[in-house]
Amino acid sequence: MLRVTVVLASLIAVAACKSDDKKPATESKVGSAGSGTGTGSAGSAAPVAAKPASTLEQVKAWAPKGTTVKAAELKVPGVELFAVMQDKLTEDDYEAGALAGVVGGQGGKVVEGRELIKAVGDAKADAKTIARVALWAYQEEGELLDKPGNREQTKAHVTAPTIKGTTLKLWVWLDDPPKLLERGTVELATGALELGPLPVKPDVLISNAIRTLAASNVRRYPRAIELLAKTCAEPRSQQTLFAVLSSHARDQTRVAVTEEIHKCGAVAVDPLIFSMEHDKSAMVRAAAATALGRVGAGRARPALAKAARGEDANLVWAAKNALSKIN
Repeated sequence: MLRVTVVLASLIAVAACKSDDKKPATESKVGSAGSGTGTGSAGSAAPVAAKPASTLEQVKAWAPKGTTVKAAELKVPGVELFAVMQDKLTEDDYEAGALAGVVGGQGGKVVEGRELIKAVGDAKADAKTIARVALWAYQEEGELLDKPGNREQTKAHVTAPTIKGTTLKLWVWLDDPPKLLERGTVELATGALELGPLPVKPDVLISNAIRTLAASNVRRYPRAIELLAKTCAEPRSQQTLFAVLSSHARDQTRVAVTEEIHKCGAVAVDPLIFSMEHDKSAMVRAAAATALGRVGAGRARPALAKAARGEDANLVWAAKNALSKIN
């Protein structure tokens, strides 16, 4: 079994620091590096772009400021792979580094995300290498499986990554609580990765979501919050969402709840009003006001009207906008 993403040290030629929260780094960098020439008017010539000294220097020039670029140990003919790591990490940085590649050697095109996965597939890399690239490119955490390692995996008929036609199939074991077995597909023609858990009973899904929100892997929080909001009629889901909204230490997590909690309906009004009036984060207070507008309950008008007369410009705007949807 191969460790992907969570153990970048095994994939990077030079050791890097480990972090905790990305969004999936699928299309985060726009543009590519290369060389070119231009022509001007008679008697003058446009400067010719200097050819990079190496593909490493090329990716360094392409990468965002505040990052370090190191060569990856993964080898693919025709595609050179590099880890792009942030120098300073925040609570929202899931990974120590994203993955980028150069297609066509020195001076070629820098690619990432789906474009990188497609390039690796076009290069006829083996199935396991493509799977590792896909998981890293999407910054999905877990252990890439090549055979069953426990009873659950045996029952699910886990196999090594395989390619059938233009689709690669893979299995991943998520070892952060709760431990989950997920299966996925990579569409080689587009570079798209789809990864999800096996079907289980609703009460198990709710339990897993609650355990996810109590774990340290914040990358999995949005999916758990969305599931709890969809099942908000269940007392456990409702209570967990309200508790996270009122007391979770991470601002982004409380905001994420406000974006989904309208699915609970009118029962969410009081918790949202409390957050709008008392949350320590201005971002959360404004998001709570916006959520009240999405719920559309008339009894939120007095609190929103009061907020609309306040001094916080973002909250004033959000409250007025919410009132316009309720009236």
